[in-house]
Amino acid sequence: MLSRNQFPLHALILVSAILAPACKPEAGTTTDTDATDSAATDSAATDTAATDTAATDTAETQPTTGDTDTTATDTDTDTGGEACIPPDPAVTASIAIDFGDWPIIDGEQQTIEVAAACTVQSATQADGEIHVALLCSQGEQVDVALAVTVAVPADFTTDLSEGRQVTLDAYWQGVGHHAGEGEWFVLRASDDGAVLLAGVMHDSNYGLNEALGAITINTVEGVCPLPCGDQCFDTSDPERVAFQFVHDEGPSIELVDGSRGQFLALGRKFDAVVSTAEKYYCLNCWSWYVWVLGSVPA
Repeated sequence: MLSRNQFPLHALILVSAILAPACKPEAGTTTDTDATDSAATDSAATDTAATDTAATDTAETQPTTGDTDTTATDTDTDTGGEACIPPDPAVTASIAIDFGDWPIIDGEQQTIEVAAACTVQSATQADGEIHVALLCSQGEQVDVALAVTVAVPADFTTDLSEGRQVTLDAYWQGVGHHAGEGEWFVLRASDDGAVLLAGVMHDSNYGLNEALGAITINTVEGVCPLPCGDQCFDTSDPERVAFQFVHDEGPSIELVDGSRGQFLALGRKFDAVVSTAEKYYCLNCWSWYVWVLGSVPA
């Protein structure tokens, strides 16, 4: 049985073709990057990888209220644009998933998909690294050992502990035509569905909103200036985009790449670290996202 081990390599594949103009996004607009996007197919001549690390205000953000669409797919929200703050190199994040003997699905790209009930075998945190060992079952897969490792700022905390019952949604795709390797995971409490820990290293948020329950993540473009002015095509400089984390109860936070923030909802404090959120403008390019979200009792 094949297995998928930690720290995947993100591959960028450039294919020569007839040049086509790229569209310039309007300021403060969101785009769908979730259940409607398919990362396992062509990733739409948009984006690829880079690592702009940073952080912003780490003070707790007061809950906001208002009418916000929190359905299981990305919503379109015009925020009117937020300040484009510089990245803080002190804040970084990364994830790695060890899928063990979980089966690989063969196709144009190899993929792994998990939606399992799990028991936490161990959960450790030291020097900004969180390691969670799991024993998971789904259908014919019974008591399969999986593990998640997350690198975050040292003061990032979780309340995962040995013996806790959780659900794990996870996804991995291998390198394919016009698409690079990437993965994501979501750990939620089995009793109340609260997101305990989640993370992405992928060229989209494909499938995530379906797994996040009460939280919806929207991609927001136009927050920062385009690096190439009005003629955005075939440039090596990415646009810095933002993510809007929205809870069903109303609290939300919007973070550009390289920033961090918190919000309160249903008695839990959520901590979001957006390490990379970049969109490239070149033929056969795509986005590259790296972020981690966790929560503890408030």
